[in-house]
Amino acid sequence: MTAKEIFTELSQAKSQTGGTSLITMLIPSGSSMSLVTKELTKELSSATNIKDKSVRKSVISALKSSLACIKTSKLQTAPETGLVLCSGETKYRS
Repeated sequence: MTAKEIFTELSQAKSQTGGTSLITMLIPSGSSMSLVTKELTKELSSATNIKDKSVRKSVISALKSSLACIKTSKLQTAPETGLVLCSGETKYRS
């Protein structure tokens, strides 16, 4: 999938819950992935305070998916071109 196709698909995405459940993270080149993992883990602990149950579930799921993606990539630092991480539950407009 090309970058243009990805951006088109993301622009058509819409939250199923009506809240924020799409996680987008821009990681500059050379950034330590362990620091990114720490930041996502911090956000995960904060997400447990979200009052709406379905939004909380969606955000936690997106954060866990992001963490799993980083861990399976086995990158120590972000690539030279940087990294964009998008994760979440979406539905598409008809």
